[in-house]
Parts: sequence; structure tokens; C-alpha cells
Amino acid sequence: MRRQQTAMLRVALLFLLLLHNFPNAASADETQTDRDFLAAGQAYETGQWSTAISLYEGVMDRAGFSASLCYNLANSYMQNGQTGKAVLHYERALLLAPGDADSRHNLQRLRQEKGLDQGDIPFVHQAATLLGLNQWTLPAAFLLAALALFHLVTLRRPVSIRMFCLLTSGGLILLCLCSAGMLIQYRNWHRAVLSFGATPLLISPFTGAGETGVLQEGTLIHVIKTHDQYALIHDEQGQKKGWVPIASFEYIAKTITDSKNL
Repeated sequence: MRRQQTAMLRVALLFLLLLHNFPNAASADETQTDRDFLAAGQAYETGQWSTAISLYEGVMDRAGFSASLCYNLANSYMQNGQTGKAVLHYERALLLAPGDADSRHNLQRLRQEKGLDQGDIPFVHQAATLLGLNQWTLPAAFLLAALALFHLVTLRRPVSIRMFCLLTSGGLILLCLCSAGMLIQYRNWHRAVLSFGATPLLISPFTGAGETGVLQEGTLIHVIKTHDQYALIHDEQGQKKGWVPIASFEYIAKTITDSKNL
């Protein structure tokens, strides 16, 4: 009996020791992350782009994604001449913070400098990118619930036909606008960026296949399907289509959502 009590006491003491040390370990990790973030900013200011990139990526590995971190990393890649990586992280910053004017301005300037013309973007698409996917989804869900509740209430307390039509049509118009924004942003979450240099478009997913053209580094693409180590893609305008190696591009949102699910 005494041995059992002694063993239980040892286990309890070990548990308390672990609880005591855990906050200290977490605090030390946060301190190191803060130090690396400040050091990355200093490296950027002194023109040490590669060092800044390495430090920012280390912070991202430990602390996860944030709009400001993606923005700083994109700036570092841009200064280091890595266009694809810069576009990738500007796009990630805008997914996390659609209203960030600095990220949007720098991305537009980079595209203009590198000739990454997106063509004429429809006004609806431009407006949809001003809000995030969640910011469109929540109002759409609220409007749908409000319309359903309104129709249930009118079954017991009828209103005038004019009032009924006015509120219903207004709600449906707003619901359609929110749904359009939601669908456009959902589509944007499945885009990718050619981030490792100019990439030939192949006519088939096999080594040695003929080429139909070349896409610039930093081009936005949509993946249609994959086969072994290749993916069938088309560019943002849908004008160019072909097979590219999967290793030639990175998804804008895939890494972000994966990190949130860890």
C-alpha cells in the first residue's frame, strides 16, 4: 500500500513539474519568434534580402501565417528578385486581409514591372476581392435565414403585397450579390502561382512531350486535374492551357488551410 502511495506521489510531482515548465518553454519559443521577426526587419532594412527571407520563413514555420508576415515575406522576395514567390505571398496576404491596400498596391506594381498582365478584370470580380470568403459567406447565410423567417412570420401575420414583394426582392438581390462574391472568392482559394521560374506548357503529361508555349514566373493558374507528376492547368484568363510539372507551382491557400488544421 505504501509503495502504491509513493508511486502515485511521484507521478503527481512529475505532472506538476511538467505543468510548471510548459509555460516557460512556450514563453521562450515566443521570445525567439519575436527576436527573429525583429531581426528579419533589420535584415530587410539593410538590404540583406536572403537573410530576411530565411528569418521570416522560420517565424512562419513556428507561428503560422498572418497577413503582415506574408506581406513582409513578399516584400523580401520582391527585393531579392524572386517574382513568383513574391506574387505567391502577396496573394496569401490578400486572402487573409482583402482590404490591405499596401499588399494590393505592391502586387499591382510588381505585375506591371514584370509584364504579368491580368487583362481586363470584370468589375464584379474586383469588388468581390475587397472582402474575404468568410465575410461574404456570413451575410449570405444571415440573409437566407432572414428571408425564411420573414416568410414564416407572414403566414401568421400577413403584410401588404407591396411590402411583401419589396422586402423579398430586396433580400434576394442582396443574397445574390453576397453569393456571387462568395463563389468568386471560393474560386480564388483554389488558385496557384508558378513560383519557380518560367514554365513550358506541355501537350501531354509525359517527359519529352512537345511544348505549346511558356508561362512567366509569377503567373496565376487554375489546376484542372493531375496525372502522376504533372497537372493540367490554364492561366487566369483561360487563354493558355497545358500540362506543367506539379513541382513548378504552389497553391495560394493550400498551405494556409493545412497549417490551420494542424
